[in-house]
Amino acid sequence: MAIKRGLIVCAVMAIGGMTGIPASAAAQQPQFTTLRAEFLPGERTIFYDDFTDMSAGAAPSRFRTRGAAPELGAAGALRQLTYTSSGSLNGSLFPNLTALPRNFTYEAEVKLEVPRGIARIYLVLYSSEREAAAWYFFVRTGSAEMMLTRKIPRPEELGRRPITMDLSQPVRLALWIQDGRLRAFVNGEKQLDINQVELPAIDKVELRTDLAGAGLSVSYRSVRFAESAPDFSQVIAASGRYVSHGILFDTGSDQLKPESATALQAVARGLDANPNLRLLIEGHTDAVGDAAHNLDLSRRRAEAVKTVLATQFNVDAARLTTVGLGSTRPIDSNDTPQGRAQNRRVEFVRQ
Repeated sequence: MAIKRGLIVCAVMAIGGMTGIPASAAAQQPQFTTLRAEFLPGERTIFYDDFTDMSAGAAPSRFRTRGAAPELGAAGALRQLTYTSSGSLNGSLFPNLTALPRNFTYEAEVKLEVPRGIARIYLVLYSSEREAAAWYFFVRTGSAEMMLTRKIPRPEELGRRPITMDLSQPVRLALWIQDGRLRAFVNGEKQLDINQVELPAIDKVELRTDLAGAGLSVSYRSVRFAESAPDFSQVIAASGRYVSHGILFDTGSDQLKPESATALQAVARGLDANPNLRLLIEGHTDAVGDAAHNLDLSRRRAEAVKTVLATQFNVDAARLTTVGLGSTRPIDSNDTPQGRAQNRRVEFVRQ
């Protein structure tokens, strides 16, 4: 899906319940009202690593490694943990997790090089040292297939399907487990949707890589596990504050990413259902970089969210105010990738 991502942020003026945002501003934004809204990233981060604080030659401190050793690769600010093959290879990463909640999401950005041969990547969920479920990818040049299986209480193939992936670009993988429903996504598109699947408590996770052939590689650029997001309307009514990590921006920019659609649509539905609800939109950043720049960036990001709600979802701009707080109100440490990911957020406060 080709989506234009540019975003012009303009001053919002309430005039008789309408906004003073030029039509050109809305036209250059991703159209969140028409984007398919399916995957909603989990809210409370349980595990996150983008390898930005890892040094070349060091072992990944947030994973236990077994089998073949991955290597840290770097290109500018980008870091990635890479498995390479010159024949056959099998290696595993075990995130430093002791438990996952019943409802959770998994996200990973992976770059694959498969000139010939086959790359197999697995997400394996364990309960009491037994494999409880697994999500498999089998990638060959020109073709790919995924499969979901359950191992407890009995082996069962839950679903499989061929998929199309552009291997010249990183691939975004996501799994959403919610109340016995398992949904698998590739680059934001839902591929499998299986319900009435009861899993035991998950206490260990494995990211397994198996490469067969020459010149193959699998590079993990980020890995995230999070507890599933709560309902916006219920949370804002009960506590008066809703924290969102599902509203995403390009790095160092106020340009909203298309994958923010699900979170923005949830907020818009809540505002539509409660016409008396007024919100303060807070932008927050991590502490990387200049504090003044972060303050301005957070302000522009909050304004971008307001712009989309007003111009695309027809929310009266007079019901929305914005503030940028930069890195002044962290909710986690800025010393780790996981903490920084937690601090990059948008908050909605009932007024």
